[in-house]
Amino acid sequence: MDEAVKQVQLEKEALQLESLVRAATRDCRQDETVQYPIGQVICTQTDKGFKMEAILDNGQRIEAVVSNG
Repeated sequence: MDEAVKQVQLEKEALQLESLVRAATRDCRQDETVQYPIGQVICTQTDKGFKMEAILDNGQRIEAVVSNG
């Protein structure tokens, strides 16, 4: 695969992962897994907010910590 095509694909996946985390920031209310059309987010409640693991359907993933407030 051409390097430019790989770069565009990586950028697309990064935006999708960011979108999952943003959506889950609104949707997570407890320890749960939230399903979306492009993947899922596993939410784990902490004393300051949530630890989230966003996973695209193709297996790409990212972890994020979202604080309350």
